[in-house]
Amino acid sequence: MEMMIVVMIIGLLSTYLVVNAPAWMDRARMTASEQNMKRLYTFLLDYQQHHNGSFPRDSGQRFFIRPWKDGMIEKTESQANAFFSPAYPFEDCAADMGYDTGEITIVEYLDDWDAIGPGYTSYAGFDAGGDRDVRMRLKRNPGSTAIVSDAQKWHRSAVIYLTGDGATHRLLNTEIEELTGLDLEEETFMVGPGCGVEILETVSNT
Repeated sequence: MEMMIVVMIIGLLSTYLVVNAPAWMDRARMTASEQNMKRLYTFLLDYQQHHNGSFPRDSGQRFFIRPWKDGMIEKTESQANAFFSPAYPFEDCAADMGYDTGEITIVEYLDDWDAIGPGYTSYAGFDAGGDRDVRMRLKRNPGSTAIVSDAQKWHRSAVIYLTGDGATHRLLNTEIEELTGLDLEEETFMVGPGCGVEILETVSNT
């Protein structure tokens, strides 16, 4: 009888773990992604200090990769990993771009400035779309302007984004569906102009 009770308890605990593990992993990845974005923000602040308080003039992914290109960041694997979401890491990005990750390192990958294009990293960067008012809004009200975000909904429950004041935010699935009318069970949400979420229209993955 005691053995049966032990087996039953183990079975219940195993079921609980199996059911809840995906949610726990999702939360852990979101927290790690927020930490990545905060590291990118420190890179951008360092860039500002050397450029009269201005953010990079580049758009999209080049916006947040610029400090790396200019050699303002120690080019190590650890630093390079900050440019990729834990939910869609370098290995996945590179493979989808047609690279053999057994033949190219993450540092070499980021150093190929001319190859940067849609899908090159898992994040989207600030893109004013040529509108000077958008760039002025970033300067005047950084807390209301997204400068880095998930390129699409990598996480199960939210999209992570960073505003110009260095704060990270989670836009929940329910909010996305309310704002866009999308059914996230059936449709893909991607950030950028026309995405339907105003604060995420100032970033792009180009």
